[in-house]
Amino acid sequence: MEQLHAEVGIAQLSKDGEELCGDNVVITRTSDATIIVLSDGLGSGVKANILATLTTKIASSMLKRGIPLEDVVNTIAETLPVCRQRKIAYSTLQIIKVTPSGLTTVVEFDCPPTFLIRDGQVVKFPTQESIIGGKKIKVGRMVLQESDVLTAVSDGVIHAGIGGLLKLGWGWNGVADELKSLCKGECKPEDITTQLVNCCEGYYLGRPGDDSTAVAVKVHKARYLTLLTGPPADPANDEKVTQRFLGQPGKKIVSGGTTANIVSRITGKPLTVDLLFYDQQVPPISHIEDIELVTEGILTLNAVLERLNDVNRLYDYKRQDGATLLARMLLEADMIGIMAGKAVNPAHQNPNYPFRINIKSQVLSKLCSLLESKGKQVQLDWF
Repeated sequence: MEQLHAEVGIAQLSKDGEELCGDNVVITRTSDATIIVLSDGLGSGVKANILATLTTKIASSMLKRGIPLEDVVNTIAETLPVCRQRKIAYSTLQIIKVTPSGLTTVVEFDCPPTFLIRDGQVVKFPTQESIIGGKKIKVGRMVLQESDVLTAVSDGVIHAGIGGLLKLGWGWNGVADELKSLCKGECKPEDITTQLVNCCEGYYLGRPGDDSTAVAVKVHKARYLTLLTGPPADPANDEKVTQRFLGQPGKKIVSGGTTANIVSRITGKPLTVDLLFYDQQVPPISHIEDIELVTEGILTLNAVLERLNDVNRLYDYKRQDGATLLARMLLEADMIGIMAGKAVNPAHQNPNYPFRINIKSQVLSKLCSLLESKGKQVQLDWF
């Protein structure tokens, strides 16, 4: 059975006059699951943000350590204080846990019901009420199918427009109607959440009366990519590493001139340089049959870090330099494997320097962190 990947999009809106959003979202990815925790702190501003952050951090940390869901919910339920005046918890809790098989668990505590979008229809994610830690908690489990979308929102989204454009607020059904429209055809989670929050701001007439957060989760078949950069420390391992690289699933990228020559020699397929696109900062790309992209090494990888944070350049399709092409392919992938050789290029680094301050090591470490922050699952192997 092919693995499913949970792609996540988040958009938020702070209450009018507040710099900090009183909602907080934490995404945790492990080899076993993608875990999203959303919390809405009571009130707004700094106090609400602290309460929401405390809730999400406790829950996500426990779940990451493999503590059973019931124990996590019980701990949160017993930990969260209750407002004496309103008789409600100081922060809400919503958990979405998706495994690679598609098995999904949703936990809801004092929050709007989770939306399930499947085959153009929007329904509430099926849950059952139970008492955990003396509080009413809704828990549901089901197996998601490819292209299913889950959406979780804070109260600010449900109440958008209340007392103004919409006397009773947008409401759950109103949000559901909007989601039905947004999820027609191919849709990205980021686009869904951005549109929802934009609608919220419109209903609030540009002055949000509450913190508003939307989280969308879409499952699809995992897209794999493997990047090979740098020759092995021991040249005797050239063929072994190359064969391992060629055996990986999904798209394949080679970064580095020496590495490209090794792959060309072992596969018996010629390496040709492409001079059609010129960029002053990034060396030209090359071609090897059956390899999706071949680029120069450290200069290109360093430029990739900049491209990943430059959306305007990234999606300007007139730009076809190696760094931009590589950055686009990395963002299109879900599961990224980086195979990095420890051989040191004397032109970039003194071979006598400790490996931990190796330029390549630092660049790849930053690249992994940046990709993980964008929801990618990354594995870096040195050889």
